[in-house]
Amino acid sequence: MPPPPKKRSAGKIVGVGCLGVFALFVVIGIIGAVVGNGDGKSDDTTSSAKSSAPTGTTSPKPTAEENDAPSKDVKADDLAGTTTSTLGGNIAPWVDKMTSHGVIWEKQGAKESIAGLPPTRDWFGEAKGATSAPSFVAHAITDTHRGILSLSCNAVGIPKGSSADQVAVFIDCITSAGLDGIDNAKVRTWIQAKLPAMLGKDGMQVEDLDLGKATLSMDTAGDTAAISIEQQY
Repeated sequence: MPPPPKKRSAGKIVGVGCLGVFALFVVIGIIGAVVGNGDGKSDDTTSSAKSSAPTGTTSPKPTAEENDAPSKDVKADDLAGTTTSTLGGNIAPWVDKMTSHGVIWEKQGAKESIAGLPPTRDWFGEAKGATSAPSFVAHAITDTHRGILSLSCNAVGIPKGSSADQVAVFIDCITSAGLDGIDNAKVRTWIQAKLPAMLGKDGMQVEDLDLGKATLSMDTAGDTAAISIEQQY
């Protein structure tokens, strides 16, 4: 009998080789799909970012500082000193009361400016006085919004026995503006007690009254006297 034919392995080799190539293409296809999906997401993200970006015609929202910025039509001197603490009150009735005592005004609300300080407004007037009455001046300083910073009155040549009249002027000088948080009854009682006792004495006499937010000061020398109130710092 003839010998059996030998098994040929070439077909198997060729078959395995084809399968390997096919598998390689499948793997390459999967990798390409994954990469393609990643690129698509990146493109979507980029497109989304581009669509959300403001166009050249859209104005950016103002910042908080820009929102708080004052209007251009507000004058600088009206803004200056807006944070300055004052004694409050109302300057108008003070001016009226001093006018009733004979004060003739040289300045009423005149703007004053000192380098390094906020601008202020100034009231200044003088009562010449008759032969039997003292001459005195009244002076007030406010911020640009007329919040009172200080009030003062100075009298010269007070005749003996006229302390009651001078007491009335000094009381009105301090109380008629209606300063915030100031006890006017306490001020009145203090002036009524101190001024007659201080007038006519040799040398300078000085007295102060602590009113919490303000200090009331009075000084005399012979027949002159001065009183003032200003905020404590």
